[in-house]
Amino acid sequence: MAVTSNSLASDLVLIMEDGIGASGQPRSKSRVFKGIKTDANNADVYDVAQTLIGLQSRLNQAIQRRDTVELTNV
Repeated sequence: MAVTSNSLASDLVLIMEDGIGASGQPRSKSRVFKGIKTDANNADVYDVAQTLIGLQSRLNQAIQRRDTVELTNV
């Protein structure tokens, strides 16, 4: 059985600090930037993320790239 993948979408997600919760654990908030080109180079996406982080008032915890693919049996 051969399976192929087709890239459908790619999103850039910035995980930002959002204070401390009632239990003393750090809270976080996600900022999602949709519409990243599916063929964009990871280094370029990272550079854009660094620029966007500079515009945020919260501290950054993580940078994520979320790719959505469709799997097809051929």
